[in-house]
Amino acid sequence: MVKNKKIEIIINEEKCSGCILCMLWCSYTHHKIFNPSKANLEIKDRYGLAPEIIFLDTCVQCGQCVQKCLYGALKIMEEDI
Repeated sequence: MVKNKKIEIIINEEKCSGCILCMLWCSYTHHKIFNPSKANLEIKDRYGLAPEIIFLDTCVQCGQCVQKCLYGALKIMEEDI
């Protein structure tokens, strides 16, 4: 029997450097172009504090952003459903 997995992306904003690699790879994965405005997440600068990471409603939880994050700000948690 094959179990389905539900993934959730966990955010640790303190580890985020604001480099936007996650946004670039998201846009490339889904639109074949490196363009942060095409990404399914946003990194918002909070005036020198840890950037705010926001996933848009268009995010499909594919995990590409997690795989490309160099700082460990994003993590995948899997659950059996």
